[in-house]
Amino acid sequence: ASAAKKNRMLAAFLEHCGVKEPAASHIDLADSLANSENPSARGCFPGGITVARRYDRLVAAEEKPALQPISLNCPGVTWVPELDLQVTCRVADTLCNKENTFTVCPEGALILRSRCAGDEMKLSGGTKSLKKLFIDRKIPAQQRDHVPVLADAAGVLGVYGIGVNVSRAATALPAVTICFEPLKKK
Repeated sequence: ASAAKKNRMLAAFLEHCGVKEPAASHIDLADSLANSENPSARGCFPGGITVARRYDRLVAAEEKPALQPISLNCPGVTWVPELDLQVTCRVADTLCNKENTFTVCPEGALILRSRCAGDEMKLSGGTKSLKKLFIDRKIPAQQRDHVPVLADAAGVLGVYGIGVNVSRAATALPAVTICFEPLKKK
């Protein structure tokens, strides 16, 4: 595309994001974000608008606070409206570990929270920090603090959408099964 056409496309994108009458400096910033080597590059524009790069595309970034720690009812159901999730804890009758169902032997209270510095978990391929795991899974930087991490007094039990921490998975009963289910949209 010609430079003029590219600039018109970037100006239209910025207007769509809420930037009123983008100036040449705003178009240049958007262009540098689009061509950045950083897959999570961000730029601030007038009107409190943040545009972020999500790997291979530019998007208007919504700033949401990190997930606040939530104590889970065990046994019972915990609703997590900010994530549109329902988390069910029950006494396990079988060992089941999938992307969103974990059977574990928790130590102390069950907490749903965002990742913390130093968090790591073991998968079939070995132990990784959650930071590295989220990068490997191409979870955009802006979303990483919103991925629910299931933890107890001894650390990470599992991560929603990724799976159980293999080193914390129950190997025998008695145990607890935790199941994550998206809330049904009404």
